[in-house]
Amino acid sequence: MKKITYVFLLILFSNSYAQKYLSGNYMITTKVEEIETENIINIKFNLHFKNNKAFLRIDTNNSLEAYCEGEYSIKKGVNKVFVMSYKGEGLCSNDSMINTIYIKKINTFYYIKSGRFESDKWLKLEKVNE
Repeated sequence: MKKITYVFLLILFSNSYAQKYLSGNYMITTKVEEIETENIINIKFNLHFKNNKAFLRIDTNNSLEAYCEGEYSIKKGVNKVFVMSYKGEGLCSNDSMINTIYIKKINTFYYIKSGRFESDKWLKLEKVNE
């Protein structure tokens, strides 16, 4: 009986730890301000989450708009909001609002917010099948 209890607790612990951070692929298409013209354009942000890290890829034909692509660290912030910070060097490495991405879970869905987005509301992330 002790072995069964131990195995159950081990599974329960590992399952709760795995659910603390996102995993898998997500995407969102949203409006941003274009760097050169300041026009509002749609850009698709692709996020891959794994092992407390996130990898951002931006779908755009304009290379200037693809800044801040790459690896992000993920930390738990206040109110169960995850804070993503760019791990590279250069323009995106400071902690300004435009370079920080926030993720939160509401029920079974994840939402994203960034100073880069035109909207200041929480936007729903779409889960992408792997």
